[in-house]
Amino acid sequence: CKRRRRLASFLEYEYHVKDISFKELKRDFIEKFVVYLSTVKGLASGTICAGVKKLRLMTYTAYKNGWIAVDPFAGFYVKAEYAERRYLSASELQAVMDVRLPNYRTGINRDAFVFCAFTGLSHADVVKLTHADIHTDDNGERWIIDRRQKTGTQFRVKLLPVAAMLYDRYKDLRLAGDKVFPLKGTYNTLNMSLRHVARHAGLSFNPTIHCARHTFATTVTLTQGVPLETVSKMLGHSNIQTTQVYARVTPKKLFEDMDRLIEATKDFKLVL
Repeated sequence: CKRRRRLASFLEYEYHVKDISFKELKRDFIEKFVVYLSTVKGLASGTICAGVKKLRLMTYTAYKNGWIAVDPFAGFYVKAEYAERRYLSASELQAVMDVRLPNYRTGINRDAFVFCAFTGLSHADVVKLTHADIHTDDNGERWIIDRRQKTGTQFRVKLLPVAAMLYDRYKDLRLAGDKVFPLKGTYNTLNMSLRHVARHAGLSFNPTIHCARHTFATTVTLTQGVPLETVSKMLGHSNIQTTQVYARVTPKKLFEDMDRLIEATKDFKLVL
């Protein structure tokens, strides 16, 4: 896995060895490892935090089992600082949906972006999406039921009308592997294509395909009153704190919630 490879590369970089025993681990090891991940690998604090947490768990387990006398990382913490996640407003999303594009391939990438914005799928999940992942319930409603490529966590989300229309547009293509979308290239090449979409749609910034997932969490669901717990399940998050990073309470949503609160509390009387 990536975390193991990063640790192995750190051992080569800092100590010129391929392995190290638990007994040799000292406090400065984890401190140097964090600096390495930040400066050499250029990782964000959230990614560093996740990697260090796994390493700390290993050393704590070794300590509890009596394999080492002292936990070298006891009391050591890395605080994750998350940057503001970009998402499309309703008007920006509509502009992306309405824009006329110069070629077929850019149109496919735009459709994949919009599909993710109305389903919450990540790039990895929309690339591997097959027709077998689309299930129809007793009422004729279609659902995506699958497992996240990143975590293996199961998620389920109903196809909203826009997503259903896009699915119908591509369902008869009979692609290799029974895939839904004819996506080609890497994550970065798709994002380069989305730059053209953004320019033609008149957006003020260049969204990535992952921005569509944040748009689903914020503009499509949370802003429309869908509870955070439900959004978390649809995104396939195992921890609601992760969802709080994705979804943002917009000023419009805050005002609407306050108006509902005022309406709900108007019958309370203060006797002076």
